[in-house]
Amino acid sequence: MINTNWMMSQILLKEGEKQGLQAKMISKQVIKKTRLIRNCVIFDENGTLNEERMNFDRILKIVGAGYEVSSNELRFSEGEIPRNQILYFVDCLNLELSRKYGERKFGIIISLYDGSVDLRFHTYREKEGLWLDNNLDKYDVPILYSV
Repeated sequence: MINTNWMMSQILLKEGEKQGLQAKMISKQVIKKTRLIRNCVIFDENGTLNEERMNFDRILKIVGAGYEVSSNELRFSEGEIPRNQILYFVDCLNLELSRKYGERKFGIIISLYDGSVDLRFHTYREKEGLWLDNNLDKYDVPILYSV
């Protein structure tokens, strides 16, 4: 399921959809740097996260998706991921996440702001539901949410 707000749907209609090697490579690099920590998929850019130094009892009192989304926030320029490759980028991320983490479902959030493509992602947990409001038009930036 892909949901967009009106602003994002207009951009996607105008720009069209294109596959691109760079979007595919970036998705592979991002997922390669993720790891499973206490049932949360976390982006660990430098491979330096140390579970023993993290207070997971406190952290996971909040919703697991919220922790993942705050940990898995990455920003790219539109030169790296052009608007016409956003859907392809999301497809690549889903594919790479599925390859690495099997049957787990993921929520992938793309928003556009000031020439950048912001990516956030989390494990979709049925008991937690969606991390964003169902009405994406509440947000004042172009946004896409894929589950």
